Formats: sequence, C-alpha cells, structure tokens
Amino acid sequence: MIRPLVIASVLASTLATSAHAASFAYISSPNDGLISQYRLDEQSGAITLVEQIPAGDKVNPMALSPDGTLLFAAQRVAPFTVLTYRIDGKSGHLEKLSQAPLADSMAYLSTDRSGRFLMAASYGGALLSVQAIEPNGQVADKALIYKTGPFAHSIRSDLSDRFVYAGNLGADKVLQFSQDKRTGVLTPIGDGYASTAAKTGPRHIAFSPNGKFLYVVGELSGTVTGYAIDERSGALKHVSEANGIPASLGLAHGEARSAANNDLKDDPTPRIWAADIRLSPDGTLLYITERTTSSVSAFAVDPDSGSLSFLGNYPVEEKQPRNIAFFPSGKWLLVTGEKSQTVGSYAIGDKGQIKRVSEAKSGDGALWIEILQTKP
Repeated sequence: MIRPLVIASVLASTLATSAHAASFAYISSPNDGLISQYRLDEQSGAITLVEQIPAGDKVNPMALSPDGTLLFAAQRVAPFTVLTYRIDGKSGHLEKLSQAPLADSMAYLSTDRSGRFLMAASYGGALLSVQAIEPNGQVADKALIYKTGPFAHSIRSDLSDRFVYAGNLGADKVLQFSQDKRTGVLTPIGDGYASTAAKTGPRHIAFSPNGKFLYVVGELSGTVTGYAIDERSGALKHVSEANGIPASLGLAHGEARSAANNDLKDDPTPRIWAADIRLSPDGTLLYITERTTSSVSAFAVDPDSGSLSFLGNYPVEEKQPRNIAFFPSGKWLLVTGEKSQTVGSYAIGDKGQIKRVSEAKSGDGALWIEILQTKP
C-alpha cells in the first residue's frame, strides 16, 4: 500500500516540475514584418502576447530546431533571406544571430530531425532546397537545389529522419526521397513520388506520432489523403482518404493560384481553399483549415490502420485561417487568420468540436505558427 504522505510528495514534485515548464507560440505576420511571441496557458487555453520583434519585410515560413534553441524565419522578398534566432530557454525571447541567402521565395521551411539541415520549398520557383546548419546556428550559403513540378508547397523529414517528403501542389504528387545524413543530398525513392487524385493540390503534410503514416491536405479538394510509409524503403502507399468539405459550405472545386492573383479576385465563385493540416499529439485527431469559409474540419484517425473519418466542420472567428497548431497537451487549438486582427485559441471537445476560449492581438496578416515547450 502506498502511504498518503508518499502520494502527496510525488504530486508536489510533479507540480513543481510542471511549474518550471512553459509553452510558447511564435507567429509570423508578413504584412508588418513581425514575429510575435505568445505564452500558452495549458490549464485554461489562454494566450498572452509577450512581445513582437521586427523580422523584416514579408517574413513568412518559420522552423524550430529539434532541440528548441533556434528559430529560422524566411523573408519572401528579394534578396531572399533566412534569419536565425537564438531562443532563451526560460523566457522564450528571440535574439537574432545571423542570416543567410535562400535560393528563392520560400513557401515552407523545416529542419531535418537531427537539426543539421534546413530544407525549403518554393511555390513560385518550383524547387526544393537543402542547406547545412552549422553548430553555431549559421545556415550555409551553399544550397542543394532540386527542381519539382509546379507549386512545391512543403518539405519535411519523417520521424526516423531517413526520408524526406514534399507536397507538390501543381503536379498532384507527394515527392519522396531518402536523405544522406552526411551531405544532405536527396535521392528519389522509386519513381520519386506517390500520386494523389487529380486536382487534389497536395499542400502541407503531417506525420502520425508512431511514424507509420503521412497525411497530406488537398488545397483544391479539401480532402486529406493518408499514406503508409514503408519502414525499410520509405516508399508511400495510399491507405485512406476523406473529404473535409461538406456540401453545406457551398464551395466549388478549388483552382491553383499565383502570387499575382492569390485571392482569385477575377473569379466570383466561392472555391475550396484549404491550407494547413495538424495531428494531435496522441495521433487520434486531425484538423485542416479552409480559408474561403473561415473554418476548420476535424477527422478521427485510427493510429493502427491510418484510416480517416470526417467528424465535422466548424467556423472560426479568425478570417481566412492559414495555420493552426495544437498546444503541447493536445487540449487546445491555436488559429491564425490572414485577415484577422487577433489570434484565437479553442477548446477541443471529445468529438473534435471546438469552442473559442481566448484571443490576443496579432500582427498584420498573421499566418505561420511554431510551438515551443521549454524544458523544466
């Protein structure tokens, strides 16, 4: 029998440890060139603006180093540049360390799981790039370049850190590579891709926490497509698909967009315009954003089979929601809106339904979110 005094001691120790951990969100806003830092309250879902730092014109995609000590942020105007910031382990404060050139205007940034390589995808340039990250956080000037089909939109390493995948929106493909961990070189796996259904527009990707599956959101279709990852070769195999756009939204099929006509101002038809995809920390719940209707759609996920089930579509107050992110606990969802003056957090119900619980001032055109949980 465990004595009450022992239980109390263990509980006090747990609470003390938790009290020294903190969760922060970093959100870029390209219209005013800011990176905003927020403190996240895991108990209430509250979000509090800590500070905003100037990062330069059109700061957009960002990436955290795996150890949480560095933040990389890309500027999408010439001369295309990536900024490196050191993160204070207690306050979360950003201190600029260095900058380096990028090969093009990048729509997506990520690091490999070792933190040795910075990877990027260029929508307009139709390319992927890989650059070494030095031990001091400096990104190397030299980049490995890989041409893709039109509109490359994401690039990420799998959990094993052996394989790299990229959403190629205009080609309806998810590109698949193995990576040499000494040089960063990418080598196509098999034919070099797994196809999606025609006019899906594969955009952002997410991995299941068990490392077995990859999911991609279709910008043009509003669907989520699931693939099993061959643990030996890294090849993708289609295993599931689910539609996240109910007929009640009244949306026509989406169209690929250009930088010159991102809002399709010459097309009055309301169209599907999905953006981000995120999986809960336990891998059982998945959300995507839909910008035209300012809503998110929820799916149940079977971690063993990779199957998907549509749960519902829910409006959010953030207009034109671009990125979303789970709090580390998985209890709350953070939402940015490209045409909203606030960032919102939402409580997540047992069936994926959401309820707004907090908001904080955002930068102008807030979109990209990176979440950091500091060590106690």
